[in-house]
Amino acid sequence: MKFHHLPPRMRAVAAFVVTVVLALLAAAALLMPDIMVQSVDSMVRLPGGVEQILTQGFPE
Repeated sequence: MKFHHLPPRMRAVAAFVVTVVLALLAAAALLMPDIMVQSVDSMVRLPGGVEQILTQGFPE
């Protein structure tokens, strides 16, 4: 079975693309805890906000 080797230019492009994808995944992994904390903070205030809306009614 013969292997078709990529030309050097294509190898460089593939390495660059893989590096960019890994960098984006690392950035997303670092941002995920902040997003989770913000979501939990907003969910804590949710029951009080819903109760306030239900007692005051919707503006018309």
